[in-house]
Amino acid sequence: MPPRPTLEEFQTALLNRPLDEVVANYVLTGTPFVFEAQPEALLRLQNHVARALSVHAANVIVVGSAQVGFSLSPDNFPRRFSRESDIDVAVIDEPLFDRVWHTLLKWHYPRRLNLPTGDWRWTSDRRKELYWGWFVPDRIRFTGLSLPTALKPIRDCSSLWFNTFRSLSRYPEFAGRDVSGRLYRTREHLNMYQAEGLRQIRDVLRNRE
Repeated sequence: MPPRPTLEEFQTALLNRPLDEVVANYVLTGTPFVFEAQPEALLRLQNHVARALSVHAANVIVVGSAQVGFSLSPDNFPRRFSRESDIDVAVIDEPLFDRVWHTLLKWHYPRRLNLPTGDWRWTSDRRKELYWGWFVPDRIRFTGLSLPTALKPIRDCSSLWFNTFRSLSRYPEFAGRDVSGRLYRTREHLNMYQAEGLRQIRDVLRNRE
């Protein structure tokens, strides 16, 4: 496996290579920076999440600063990963994503033209997430919604998601860190999300030049 690129090498690639190549070769490959000294911890993370959520371990992917060693957020690039940094995880699973999506449709369809105002705002947020191909299940809130029973599959997913990532704290290597996950429908949705963040960073770098 090639050595991890330096920040300078990463910036050079970002400015000169197609975004999808940078994502594939620098952002979503190799042993995550956070686990370089203990690669077995990556397997523990993947297996724990995979068993709890009934997904494939290969589809549990560390992203962001925990993967590359510095922030890939357009607002924080290139802040270094530290002892206080969070570990962000992407979980790719089409059936689980579609379970959330189909539940939303069953809840919405019977009154799609006359939702209460609060429900309209809530479903608008879910539509935006759906359009981009991701959900953050444990951040979906249900307070004040009508027909909450119809949303039970999503509430169950939200609780399971929260418990899955919170229970990682039982392992010493994750104690004291916030490990959180985002659900993507496909690998391509994840790739596009990562590429868009890189595009924004690239624009900033080019403006500086």
